[in-house]
Amino acid sequence: MSWENFDWLDFELGEYQGSLHHRVHQAYNAAYRVLEGEYQKARKKLEEDLKAPKGEDDYTAQIIEFEDYRWLEQQEALAAMALTLLASRTKSFLNEQKSRNLDKSHPRKQERYAGSSELQRRVTEYKERFGVDLEKIEYFAAVREVELARDSCVHREGVPENDYLNKTAKRLLDEHGNINITPKLLDTFIAELSGFADALSKVMKEIRKAAAEKKDEKQPVEKPEAK
Repeated sequence: MSWENFDWLDFELGEYQGSLHHRVHQAYNAAYRVLEGEYQKARKKLEEDLKAPKGEDDYTAQIIEFEDYRWLEQQEALAAMALTLLASRTKSFLNEQKSRNLDKSHPRKQERYAGSSELQRRVTEYKERFGVDLEKIEYFAAVREVELARDSCVHREGVPENDYLNKTAKRLLDEHGNINITPKLLDTFIAELSGFADALSKVMKEIRKAAAEKKDEKQPVEKPEAK
């Protein structure tokens, strides 16, 4: 393959979307299947024990409640892992898209961009440097929800922060009101993040193309040598 025609934006897009699958989806689902299998196996045995004749000091029902609680904790731990990976990969993708061959044509300002969070500062930077409103890019809502859910997992052990409750569709709340995710919901978020990446990459390609054309216009034209 010729490096002259190599498109780094396409490469980074493919790397990001691929990592959502093999680093997040596959790892989460493999762990989920193992833990769910162990939970179902233990619960089935306990339910059989519950039906059998027993003495007064039998604690099978309480043990079942403990197994249910432990399974919920395991699901929340898997959710924290998946959301942290999704947020981390998305952060890297956003950083790559705004830096590839654009630092000279659209230089960063020296001071910190405004924003109450890292994601909001990236929103400000894209708007000021490129005129791109990330919040209007398709599926940005998924980016925001993953980021804020991840913050709640890391800083509050899954208890949703006010930003999550006030700025998202709250799709990641379980029946107990905590941050959680199911295999089906993970598929939905990965599809939406992938769609966001497609839309942003398309916009950034046009910006890079315009920057390259402007650069070519400024190149001095060589005068033919006099004969």
